[in-house]
Amino acid sequence: MGRIDQETVNRILDAADIVDVVSDFVKLRRSGANYKGLCPFHDERTPSFSVNKARNICKCFSCGKGGSPVNFIMEHEQLSYQEALRYLARKYNIEIVEHELTDDERRAASDREAMLGVNEFALSRFEHNLTETDEGRNIALAYFRHRGISDAMIKRFHLGYSLEKSTALYSEALAKGYQEKYLVDTGLCIRSDRGGAYDRFKSRVMFPIHSVSGRVVGFGGRTMRSDKTIAKYVNSPESIIYVKNRELYGLYQAKSAIAKKDKCILVEGYMDVISMHQAGVENVVASSGTSLTQGQIRAISRFSQNITVIYDSDAAGIKASLRGINLLLAEGLSVKVLLLPDGDDPDSFAQSHTSVEVEEYLKEHEQDIIAFMTRILMKDVAANDPIARAKVINTILRSVGMVTDGVTRSMYVAECARTLGLSEEVIILQLKKIMAARVEELETEARREAARKSISDIPETDAPQDPTANTSEATVPATQTSPQESAAPDVPLLNLTTNKLRPYERVLACYVARYGLSYLCDIAQPDGNAHPATVVEYILADLGNDEITFTDPVLRRTVEAVEAMRTSSWPGDRLKFIEEAQQMRLQEIADGRDQIRATARDVAEIENKDAELIRHCDARYNARLLDFDITYAQRRLVSDPDNDIRTAATDLISERYTLSKIHTKFAHVETEQEQLPTLVPRAIYELKSAILAAYIDELNRKLAATDISDTVAYSNILREIVDYQRIQQDFARSMGERIILPRK
Repeated sequence: MGRIDQETVNRILDAADIVDVVSDFVKLRRSGANYKGLCPFHDERTPSFSVNKARNICKCFSCGKGGSPVNFIMEHEQLSYQEALRYLARKYNIEIVEHELTDDERRAASDREAMLGVNEFALSRFEHNLTETDEGRNIALAYFRHRGISDAMIKRFHLGYSLEKSTALYSEALAKGYQEKYLVDTGLCIRSDRGGAYDRFKSRVMFPIHSVSGRVVGFGGRTMRSDKTIAKYVNSPESIIYVKNRELYGLYQAKSAIAKKDKCILVEGYMDVISMHQAGVENVVASSGTSLTQGQIRAISRFSQNITVIYDSDAAGIKASLRGINLLLAEGLSVKVLLLPDGDDPDSFAQSHTSVEVEEYLKEHEQDIIAFMTRILMKDVAANDPIARAKVINTILRSVGMVTDGVTRSMYVAECARTLGLSEEVIILQLKKIMAARVEELETEARREAARKSISDIPETDAPQDPTANTSEATVPATQTSPQESAAPDVPLLNLTTNKLRPYERVLACYVARYGLSYLCDIAQPDGNAHPATVVEYILADLGNDEITFTDPVLRRTVEAVEAMRTSSWPGDRLKFIEEAQQMRLQEIADGRDQIRATARDVAEIENKDAELIRHCDARYNARLLDFDITYAQRRLVSDPDNDIRTAATDLISERYTLSKIHTKFAHVETEQEQLPTLVPRAIYELKSAILAAYIDELNRKLAATDISDTVAYSNILREIVDYQRIQQDFARSMGERIILPRK
């Protein structure tokens, strides 16, 4: 299966109407210019799901989910971007044209599809063996019955059985025309030293592993033999279709429930997942006995930022698995844990309780991860052993240091101070040391990786670039009044982070996402001529003059996407639209004149009405062109292949509130778009001022740490502070002169 051609993508995006798409799943009612309905992504009684037909987006102002028609289908049906496009193409009867693949792409796609096809064949044989053979019914089906698994769960998870005969699957697959290469590449069979191959999973009950889109990428098999020398569980080896650190057992079956409940429950084994689903708790997945990986965590975070990890009462197992908790915290997830009663695991607990009892136990007994870690790890530490106690405290604080949200981290500090019997000052000091050490480790590793990449990517004759150079941070504006003619200040850029500048960058990105391709003003050129500039062009030109770039990577990519449209697809598409709009204008004028001639009483009335008609048609033409410029970028941003851009654009474009009709009924209230000549320069100024303020803060901290007896260094820093403050004052004074006047 190739990638959809871009022209086809554009046809799909142009055809997909958000009201039409959402109405397939949500009952909508008109509410002013928009439509409203109950959010399909979470339970609610009062409609908070808004659909904007003009902007072709939807958004829930309660849970925050929504987006373009593509994004809505991705969220609701849990499909990939390409799958969502194909869904919409089928809905609107659009023929899909795929771009020509390279030989390597075609070969890889062919191998991938062949391996997936072999797995689908194996799945069908395993399911057949379980219910249609005496061996399967007597051994495997009896085992599932003994474990309390219902027929519905057997069907839901496509459970099966691999026969005792060592070449049963191998022989059947060859007879059906499947190649030995793909049987071996998927791990279903193993090559024999004597030629041929034999089945990897013989005499095992089979648990197929599905990708998030529902394709079978691997298998897990549990032996039915009592021989202790045989591994209890065997899994498919890694391949081009099965990467273990990205897959979670049961995610395909659980994804809708995870998104609906906004929580993922993590257990360990196949049977744990199946029994929990059977008990009615369907937002459950398993790591399949392996340590959690970053890839698996990111797969979960696609559907929810909340995760509850269920442990049985095995203390040693709990302590060992706590090491993986830091990965969850580092990825920004909200983590809770649940300890089951003694002697229970998720499988046995679900089997012995009703669905209501399971849900109630989960709700009443889950607890915060840091509090849980403190209780578990401190339980076995003697009060008179300060070394062991300090070691455990540092382990807990390392986990606290992984928390990305500052407010949450401060709450953990207060809780740790209370439970560990330490002052908050001591904990904060130690936490800073731990976090600084972690930052240093990450930076060191990043420099090493950059150095390795720079050496491997350049010809031997080229000099390697400095791997420690940071080109992504904002720099001091290179204005004529800047004191930094010769050198930048000796100030660490650690505090010039995205968090400090994001609010200011977000305002500019908001203007770009909403109005990026609409006309803003004329920019004077060196030859004396004026050049009409769009919002995105003006912003990037102004920031570029001072060598400023967006520090937030998602906002930067969003703005760059609009700028790419301005220089590539937008001009040509705009010319086509102008031709169509002009034809509509001419047709409206012709129709209007026919009406005037049929109703006018004299020549004077014809002339007056004709002039009024021309003004009206010109206004409609200009309004259409303006609407095209505004919606062009909006529609493409909210349907961008980049998930981060789609999410950011939906948030930037969506408006929670509209102007009151009381204000707009009696007087004209300037819209945000009409105020852009004032708003855009002010937002640029505020970003530059924030950058200068961040530098001044750093210099003040440096000044406080400098020995006053070192008069030269102390004086230099003071001079730099005064210079930057002067630039800030110049910015403030120049604001009144920098408001731009659009062309009339």
